Amino acid sequence: MEGDDPYLPPEIIRNILKRLPVKHLIRLQCVCKDWKYLLKLPSFIEEHLHHSTHQNPSILVDGLSPTDILQLYLLDTEMQLLEVHSASLIDLLRDATIVDSSNGLLCVRLSCSSHPILLWNPAMRRVRVVAKATNCFEDKYYKLGFGFCSIVNDYKILRISASNAQDWQGEVYSVKTGLWKKVECGTFDGVSIWCSSVVANGNIFWFGFKPNGESRVHLLVSYNLALEVFTLIPSPISFLKPIDLLLSRLTVYENKLAILSHYTIDFESSVIDLWVMEEETGTSDERWDWTKKYSISHPCWLVPRTIWRNNLVCYLDIVAFRRISANDGKNIVLVNLTTNEFKIVVIHKCGIGYPVLNYVESLVPVENDYTEEL
Repeated sequence: MEGDDPYLPPEIIRNILKRLPVKHLIRLQCVCKDWKYLLKLPSFIEEHLHHSTHQNPSILVDGLSPTDILQLYLLDTEMQLLEVHSASLIDLLRDATIVDSSNGLLCVRLSCSSHPILLWNPAMRRVRVVAKATNCFEDKYYKLGFGFCSIVNDYKILRISASNAQDWQGEVYSVKTGLWKKVECGTFDGVSIWCSSVVANGNIFWFGFKPNGESRVHLLVSYNLALEVFTLIPSPISFLKPIDLLLSRLTVYENKLAILSHYTIDFESSVIDLWVMEEETGTSDERWDWTKKYSISHPCWLVPRTIWRNNLVCYLDIVAFRRISANDGKNIVLVNLTTNEFKIVVIHKCGIGYPVLNYVESLVPVENDYTEEL
């Protein structure tokens, strides 16, 4: 109205703010005390995360820096490739690898450090140095898993000693309490785990195997983040040859555990199948049903990594890429699971063995020990 002071109801302001990128929200904390308070409310953080997850999901790619410093890139929904700013973290991120991404938080493993695990929110430019694990096992081949448990509203890091398949040792770190505690691993009769972990429906999963004479029995290892118990799941190996497992990948499809199985037709073509675990029933008659959702064939060698916005994300073999581009880097391919449309995203010297993860910007705090100036 003419003569009245400009006014927006608080609910409209809140609805506008939840749609903004994190870097803008951090600056807007200086506008007034009410906004600064709002942006730290758990309810607003959850609203912003929900909006970002559905409207602005990204994929995070390791760019394979020649200096062994973790160099990450984000590919957003507009197909823009953005470098993740980490200049002030160079000393911390040397020889580092990403364990997993969850709600905007990255779990980072350092190869040389007395405190080898970090939690990093790149959007907020904040890092938490995770307390050193209390268990004294010093297995350099230990496995890490990281994920959010909605039942207890907590982020957890699982650490397992994987060198001795007869005697597993493990401990779990709670971000909420800042403490490690021992977890009962049970007896797994020679089971070993390999590949990177993936989190689906509150469980961390790995591929696993155990010796069976001169061959191996393949399976899945599951860790429930709420109950903090392990389960062995028969792997759908009936449709996977052992050699194909080397390039197959665990992923998540429509919030369900899935496998991207990979096999080659010849040296220049490949087939990737998407299998989804549809059902799990408990008690003594546990059953896991797998359904093949897609089968994709292309006249070049693709290495599957993850699912993003109904796209299969793969690495493209360097020889195949040189036939269609002058760039000498390994690059990302997006294959639409509905239309089979094929897109290439150039990321110079992107390494085939390095992570490609789903990522979303968030205001989720890390209770930081270190804050980078904006």
